[in-house]
Amino acid sequence: MSVNDKIDQLKGAVKEEVGKLTGDKKTEHEGLAEKVTSKAKEVAEGVKDAVEGTVNGVKNIINENKDDVAEKVNTFANNVKDAVEGTVDGIKNIVNKDKE
Repeated sequence: MSVNDKIDQLKGAVKEEVGKLTGDKKTEHEGLAEKVTSKAKEVAEGVKDAVEGTVNGVKNIINENKDDVAEKVNTFANNVKDAVEGTVDGIKNIVNKDKE
């Protein structure tokens, strides 16, 4: 919510009221349009800020957990490596026994 948006809303409201008081429908409608446009810009800025905050929050969560995820991946990879090496050693033993 910027000060300029609030000023534009106030200008639009004043223009709308002047139009009502003078019976000038064109000025009244222009003022209403300016007021509504300024309010819409203000709301859009609020939505933008909320989305940016959410994105930053998600980034922070990912960054906080990346070390934990990396550690789990490394542990899993080492377990797979050990299992494969154990399987290869078992196959070598079987092959060597068949040679005897």
